[in-house]
Amino acid sequence: MKIYLIRHAEPDYANHTITAAGHLEAQALAARLQEAGVDRIYCSPVNRAVHTMRYTADRLGMEPVIEPWTRELNWQAPDDQGRPIAAWNIPGEAVRARKPYPGHETWPDHESYRDYAALYETIVSDSDAFLLRHGYEREEGRYRIQSPSREAIAVFCHLGFGLTWLSHLLEIPFPLVWSSFWLPPSSVTTILFEERSEQWAVPRCTGLGCVAHLHKTGLPVSFMGLMANNG
Repeated sequence: MKIYLIRHAEPDYANHTITAAGHLEAQALAARLQEAGVDRIYCSPVNRAVHTMRYTADRLGMEPVIEPWTRELNWQAPDDQGRPIAAWNIPGEAVRARKPYPGHETWPDHESYRDYAALYETIVSDSDAFLLRHGYEREEGRYRIQSPSREAIAVFCHLGFGLTWLSHLLEIPFPLVWSSFWLPPSSVTTILFEERSEQWAVPRCTGLGCVAHLHKTGLPVSFMGLMANNG
C-alpha cells in the first residue's frame, strides 16, 4: 500500500479556504495525481483541505471520504516571549538545546505541553484504526499484514497533523519531526508500506514534500508555514 500524504494548497486562513494561487496549485496537483494513480481519496473536514481535494476528486471522478481525525491540530505552545504559537513552529534551537533530544514522553515539563502525550496517543489510535481498515494491524513499530494491498490512497490534510502523523508512521519523536521537516502547500509526501515478508510491513518515506507538479506547470512554491529564511 502507498499513502500520499498531501498538505492542502496555499491557505487563506481568514476566509477558511485557499488563495487564488492555491487553486492553481490544487489544479496542478490533481493532474499529477491522475498520472500517478489514486485508488481512494480521504480528506480532513477543514475547508482548506476540502477545497484542495475537490479538484482531484472531480478530475478522477471519485467520491472522497471525510476523516475527522485528520483535521489540523489545535496544539499551542509559548514562544520565547510567552506568546502562543502552533506547537510545530517551536524553534528548532529550543528543541535541540536538550540532550538527549526530547521524545514523545520527555517533552519539557510546562503546562502548555502536559497534554501532548495524550493527544499524540489519540492520533496513534485513530491511525491504527484507519490502517487496520486497509489490512495492516500495528504491533509495536511494525504492521502485521492481515490483507495485503496494492492500493494508492491520497489523504488531504495539514502541516501540523501531517508532520505528527509522519512521526508516528516512521517512529521518530514528533518534536524532532516538527523541527526538522517542513511540508510546502500542496506537497505530496509518499509513504510506502514495504513488505519484505508475507507477515510484516513497515512504513518507509520514499518522497517528502514533493512539489514536482508546481515545477512542471511553472508555479511558484508557497512558503506559507515556513517561519524564516523564506525570501
